[in-house]
Amino acid sequence: MAGQAVLHYQKNGKVSGGSLGPHIDRTEGMEYSYRHADLSKKYDNIFIQVNELCRSPYNDAIAKRIEQGYKHKNKAGELKAIRKDAVHSINVMLSGSSEEMNELAKDKLKLQKWIDKNLEFCIREYGRENITRFAVHLDEKTPHIHCVFVPITPDGRLNAGNWMKTGKQLEEVQTRYAESMKEFGLERGVKSDREHQTTADYRRQQSYKLNDNKEILNDLENLKQTDVFNFKSKKEALLAKIEVLILNTDESTKKTIEGLKSQILTLEKALSSTLRTQTNLPKSTFITPEQIDHLCKSVSVKDYFFNLMERGKIDFEKKAAGEFYFKTVTQKIAANDKGFYDFKANQGGQIIKAVMQFEGMKWKDALDFLQNFSGTNYEHISKKIAEEKGDLEKNKYNLTAILRPNNPKLLDYYFNRGIDVETLKKYTTQLHYQVGNNHYFGISLKNKTNGWDVRSTEGKIKLGTSDISEAGNPNSDKIVVFEGLTDMLSFIQKGRDEGLKEEPNRLICLNGAGNAGKFVEHFQDFKGRIILCLDGDTEGNKATAKIQEYFPQAEDWREYYGIFEGRGGAHDFNEVLMKEKGLIQEQNRGQNKGYRM
Repeated sequence: MAGQAVLHYQKNGKVSGGSLGPHIDRTEGMEYSYRHADLSKKYDNIFIQVNELCRSPYNDAIAKRIEQGYKHKNKAGELKAIRKDAVHSINVMLSGSSEEMNELAKDKLKLQKWIDKNLEFCIREYGRENITRFAVHLDEKTPHIHCVFVPITPDGRLNAGNWMKTGKQLEEVQTRYAESMKEFGLERGVKSDREHQTTADYRRQQSYKLNDNKEILNDLENLKQTDVFNFKSKKEALLAKIEVLILNTDESTKKTIEGLKSQILTLEKALSSTLRTQTNLPKSTFITPEQIDHLCKSVSVKDYFFNLMERGKIDFEKKAAGEFYFKTVTQKIAANDKGFYDFKANQGGQIIKAVMQFEGMKWKDALDFLQNFSGTNYEHISKKIAEEKGDLEKNKYNLTAILRPNNPKLLDYYFNRGIDVETLKKYTTQLHYQVGNNHYFGISLKNKTNGWDVRSTEGKIKLGTSDISEAGNPNSDKIVVFEGLTDMLSFIQKGRDEGLKEEPNRLICLNGAGNAGKFVEHFQDFKGRIILCLDGDTEGNKATAKIQEYFPQAEDWREYYGIFEGRGGAHDFNEVLMKEKGLIQEQNRGQNKGYRM
């Protein structure tokens, strides 16, 4: 018996904080919004950039599309105000029966084909320009897709009814979707009175019924026993869980769950007089200046940041000169036992300020946090880091997925370096790998001995045996050599920008200047033309000289492209591309006028 194709609509009003965006985007620090996901599989998820809107934060993307596309005018020719109850976005959940979907996910090629088919369907049904998210979630019980679109009609109206006004419309889209899923063994769900849900989807959502959700009920009971000062934070956490629960259930059950909110409000009112009385007292009544001073001296700022690392909020970078350096995608922080410094914000402080900043707490809440803070065993952490580093050096890693590049952070990183998505998809892969219990991913190109040099927003790493990588036309009698993958991609991008559909040259990436000898080894019998475009530094000079020593005919084209040390020179070919695109300030860079060989 074939499985069932699942398509489910969820209407959303005017954008606000909410949990749907963090749930779909798998936002770090907001794991409560995807508490049913397996966090060890988080990086298996795929986020496809359907258009430029998909690069923007969730709510911003929706607002931008409305700003771009809404053209509905009144009789006076003025833009009509959008109704307060208007649907601003629709979340389309696309999946199938659990057994069939999990079997499909085991075959990476079949999974990719399923994703591509769903993307084609969504573009056809909702319009590429309207889509603000296309997220493939592989970390929950059943693989599924969230396609979020803004219901802008061709004539510029914001009108959800164009897609889902009547039951007949919903039935027809279910049928069209099922038709597109036939090749994957998924058929049309049985038509029923359960609104517009298939059996599989309905069963999944019913599992969230209140009586089955013991965690929520237990949290509510615990809230009743909470002291007044911890009540607010626990209340907000519980309300967030309830909102997520509402997102994942049917209309009939939502009313029951909404009743939990009134219970919480009643509980809060019962405590209100106590809260008013105690919170108006001087802070010293509850915690004296001496106690505050003791807290600041007894809790190590360094240990707190290692605690953040254990919770996955920051990454440890290095230890240097008695300072411990941590980082996020956008921040770099130095910390020691007594204080911290945030290089991006250009400010720092002691432990209370650190907790306020990185936990998002007010002063009093930060004190409560510190009173219950148990610290982190740094020796254990440092040992763990050393072990993982050793594992990498010993090549103890597991490849978990090889995908077409799709991660927003990676795409943005290369986009900001002048390299577009299509170039990445055609010439590289998105490699996911595991070291110990940790999961990582980055852009890579397999080398000639089946190793990988992986580039991510966090830096570079080598997996397996280091060797050179190759791209372009393998039959060309002209080889162009680069030091790094980003430089080779920049050369390809330059050609694409100038109208080349296919790369005519044979391109070699050394994956580091130290692999110049490996290039000689692999191409010792090559008699064609060799063009060298290595980095304009000491290591690049050494590698260029080494290759020219064996291949006297090899041509050093760095000066032609303006790659050289010193004022006005580009460090590598990527800088050449970025200068041409205005991504970094243009300087005098010698002979290069923007031509590609």
